[in-house]
Amino acid sequence: MKEIKLYKSPIKSLRLLFLSSIFVIPSAWIIMTDSKPDNSFWFCLCFFGIGFLLSLFNILDRRAQIIITKNGIWDRTLRQRIIKWDFIEGANQLQLFSQVFVALQTNENFVPKKKLFNWAKNLNNFVGGKEVNLNVSYIKIDMEKFITFIDIMKSENIETREKVMEMYESRIK
Repeated sequence: MKEIKLYKSPIKSLRLLFLSSIFVIPSAWIIMTDSKPDNSFWFCLCFFGIGFLLSLFNILDRRAQIIITKNGIWDRTLRQRIIKWDFIEGANQLQLFSQVFVALQTNENFVPKKKLFNWAKNLNNFVGGKEVNLNVSYIKIDMEKFITFIDIMKSENIETREKVMEMYESRIK
């Protein structure tokens, strides 16, 4: 079966690694060389060290983030089974600060694996999110073509979806 696998872009993680290194390396140096370092250096090392470790994890993580098949779309971060094309009614782009999402409008037949709390639903609705939001911040794709691809795939029948996937694979990456 034909699959389109979308992976994280290491470029965005390298930027986070560089920015956190600006604070982590001098703080570690001062803590190691100074006999009584200030607590602010420890805080700086811990706080920016989390970003440093997160960026290293993202650089080394080579698992597929999103997998698209003729049956549906799967995102590793959602903790959800495959979202079948029959359940998807539309897609649009959602941007919150520097995070980019593809908000999938699903029909009433779609049952999410994990229910959201009421406050999370209200916050999701307030920012323009849908029940399913694919995080594509670390993936290098052409967003307009990806949303068009989703709109085409949801309306095609299962026999012609593989042909559409072959046509769009090089365009969305």
